[in-house]
Formats: sequence, structure tokens, C-alpha cells
Amino acid sequence: MVEIIKENRKILLKNANLVLSNKILKADILLNHSKIEKISEHILCENCEEIDLKGKYLGPAFVDVHIHGADGADTMDTTEVALRKISAYLVKEGTANFLATTLTSTKEELKEVLKITGELQNKDIDGANIFGVHMEGPYFSIEYKGAQNEKYMKPAGLSEIEEYVSVKDGLIKLFSISPHNEENLESIKYLVSKGIVASVAHSNATYENIEKAVANGLSHATHTFNAMRGFTHREPGVVGAVFNFDEIMAEIIFDKVHVHPEAVRTLIKIKGIDRVICITDSMSATGLKEGRYKLGELDVNVKDGQARLAGNNALAGSVLTMDIAFRNLIELGYSIVDAFKMCSTNAAKEFKLNSGLIKEGYDADLVIMDKNYNIEMTFVKGKLKYKK
Repeated sequence: MVEIIKENRKILLKNANLVLSNKILKADILLNHSKIEKISEHILCENCEEIDLKGKYLGPAFVDVHIHGADGADTMDTTEVALRKISAYLVKEGTANFLATTLTSTKEELKEVLKITGELQNKDIDGANIFGVHMEGPYFSIEYKGAQNEKYMKPAGLSEIEEYVSVKDGLIKLFSISPHNEENLESIKYLVSKGIVASVAHSNATYENIEKAVANGLSHATHTFNAMRGFTHREPGVVGAVFNFDEIMAEIIFDKVHVHPEAVRTLIKIKGIDRVICITDSMSATGLKEGRYKLGELDVNVKDGQARLAGNNALAGSVLTMDIAFRNLIELGYSIVDAFKMCSTNAAKEFKLNSGLIKEGYDADLVIMDKNYNIEMTFVKGKLKYKK
């Protein structure tokens, strides 16, 4: 069957291997402004811009819900220039949507970050779309501070959280917090009431603490295994709770540094393909040469693909990119369909984006890859933002 379309300002992508939610389909795909209008075996379109993909893979562009920076820029730089620089870099790795992620800091600085990010939220900028903010901290357990600055850590206070939330309605999408005390548990309940996803992070909480937090609406785990009380047979800890509670979506940094590949396999086996989300947790050094960088106020050495604090050698975020996480999943034996679920679909669904699937009516957030899964093009809301 041949579909004939007559209208200007459309893009027709021919001869693609479309990665759908359950199979790969050789077909054409028609983009109309920001949306996927039509998917069919053969589409003819008069006055359309036509691109022959020659059998390359076309899947939903990646969604990164935990990223601090890239290309020398950091969310905590508190400038629009930095956010635009991160955005422009991310489309090179196939990411179309991301959450600008904060660090533990002063209230004043965090509110400034929120204000600046709010001005760019869902705006058409040079690269990936900033669909909101992930606040990582400052309400953590010092025992699992990781690369967060302990001098700003404290118990949660509802009045302070209300200040953050009131900067802009719908800006904060994800809030990482440790549910190890009553103040933080109450705050989780408040955050969830505001439509914000509450996530366990940097936490010395017990299994029972997490059980209470889930009852209060906690539904996400920040960089699973890292900076959280681990699993033992006598105290299952945070990790055990992440394993057991189906309500919890589990982030994973799959750079082969933060988590052993077989531990990633264990997580996926326990949680299921649909409950795992790949993130980068990348910092400003991503895409740059080795050397000394900053993560907030802390000095970081980047060497051999690892970012570590200069002070105690603790891992300090990553220099991972989403396309590498994707290829690591393939290398571990997962199908291209499942890899797209963990790098795109699951996050898009959790955060209610009209994205993450190759489906008519969805946003045209697309990534095109060659047979070796290298990024060739990235579309954001129907616009070609990156071409190799």
C-alpha cells in the first residue's frame, strides 16, 4: 500500500529500520512539524523534505533524567549559556530530552538554578529539550555523601522545599532525598502531592525506612547501588528495597565503572526490563580531555574514563554518554528493542512525556543509528538538531 501526502513543511524519512516497542519494522516515517504523523511501508509525499536512511536504525531518542553537565558546562554554573551548551552537546549522543540536575548547595544558589532553568524549560533551543529539573539533594545521609558536599546537607524542611517548588509550577520533576528520618518522610509525601517523583538517594536508610517511604509515595531510586546502604541477608538495606518494591523505578549508571556489568544484569533480571532506566550522571568533563575539573565546589580528576574526587578518590559522577550506555546494554546481550526501553521509553513513560516510542501522534524525538549503533542523526520535536 502506498500513502500519498500533499503538504509542505514535512519531513519524510525513507527506508528506516524502525525500532518499535516489540519489533523492528522496515518502513517509512512521516514527520509533520513536531509530531510523527504517519508510519507505513511506503509513503509518497509531494513537497516534503525527503531523507533516505538506507536501512539505518530509527528509534526513540534517549531521555536522560540524571545529568549534571557536559562539554565544560554544569547545571550549577547558574547560567543560561551553560544549560544551552549541555543541550547542544547531548544531541550528539542521541539524547532529545533531559532533566538538568542540581547538586547539594545553598538555598540561594539552588533557587537561582531553578529560576534560570525554568526560563529554558521546554523551549526550542539548539539541542536537547530541558523538560525540567532533577534536584539531587540537599537532604541526604552524610555516610553516603559520595561526591555531594556534606557542608550543605541537612534534614528536610517543608517550608524550604515549598520555596523550591514555588519557583515555577511543574519545573521540578524529580527530587532525590534520603528517607532516613521523619522530616524527610514527610517531605516525600509533600513532593508526591505536588506531582514530583520522589527518589531515594545518598541514603543510609534501612529497609523499613524505604518501606515507609514507598507508602508515602517514593517511586524511584537514584543511581542504584551507588551511594546507598547495600544488601545483606540480615539487613536488605536500600538496595534490597529497590529489588523488592515494584513501585520503584531503578536508575543505573552503566559505564562499567560505577556498577559491574553482571550487577546490572542482576538488577534488570530482578526489576524487569520495564523498571530500569539508564542515566549518565555525567559531569562537565564529559566530551573533554582528561584533567582537573570541578563538580560544584569540589575538585575532580578525570582519567581513564573515570571522574574521581581529588580529595578522597570517590567516584564523582561520570563522563558517560547515553549512546555508550546503550551499546553496553547490547554488549551485555539485550536486544535493541530492550535497550531503547531502558534508555528512552521507560523514562518517557515515568515522566509522562509524549515521547519514547515510535508511534503516530507522538513527538518526533528520534535517533538514527548505523548498524554499529553509532549516532547518525538526532531529531528533537521534528527538527534535525544533529547530523554526523
